[in-house]
Amino acid sequence: MLNFILQTMKKRPKGTLIPMGGGVDKEKKKTIMCRLLDETQRRKPKICVVTVATIEPDKEATAYRDCFKSLHKNEFSVVHFTQRSGANDPKHLEKVRKADLVILGGGDQLRLSNLMGGTALMNLLMERYLNDNKFVLAGSSAGATAMSGTMIIAGDGDRSLIKGELELTSGLNFTDTVFIDTHFTERGRVGRLIQTVTHNPALLGIGLGEDTGAIIKAGDKLEVIGSGLMVVVDGHEISYTN
Repeated sequence: MLNFILQTMKKRPKGTLIPMGGGVDKEKKKTIMCRLLDETQRRKPKICVVTVATIEPDKEATAYRDCFKSLHKNEFSVVHFTQRSGANDPKHLEKVRKADLVILGGGDQLRLSNLMGGTALMNLLMERYLNDNKFVLAGSSAGATAMSGTMIIAGDGDRSLIKGELELTSGLNFTDTVFIDTHFTERGRVGRLIQTVTHNPALLGIGLGEDTGAIIKAGDKLEVIGSGLMVVVDGHEISYTN
């Protein structure tokens, strides 16, 4: 376990943010999922999984449902839509409003930003994260990458250092002090995280390996959980880059 101090956001959130590196098998996932449940401080937490990022929502929802069922947690709901109007659907909003733990699933982070940005669902998630001290917002893979104010969308492996290969765009902005990358060690993404930080050395780069999570509390304290590796790239003392 490691503790790390981050920069403080403009408004200190009361909720807990947990990006995860993705790619864990069923048995390993139980360990991290147990910790997510514990962070809600609820005896029987209500769980909601948002599967907007994936093109296989049923498969992802079933995997999460089976995992939580094995942990004897049965209050489980799923939010999925393919049009922006779905993010304003009262039924979806009610599921998120009742949930103690919301998980943004994996897939394509651009789908998350395109379908959720500027919607009632996004506003509700942000309101709860900022104001509810028992609310936990987790994200796996694409769901974790999209949590930052600026997110990485392209630039894998050894091509990430080639001019024009790295692509960034606006994320969901649950944290504005870090870049988040996932599947980090397994897919050789250290180069692209370094490149990302050189674009804006004011931010820290966090690379999460698979079966690894980062519990961020009050917006400025981070604890690493899981069996994998977290890499921090700090560019604050960069003096020159071309």
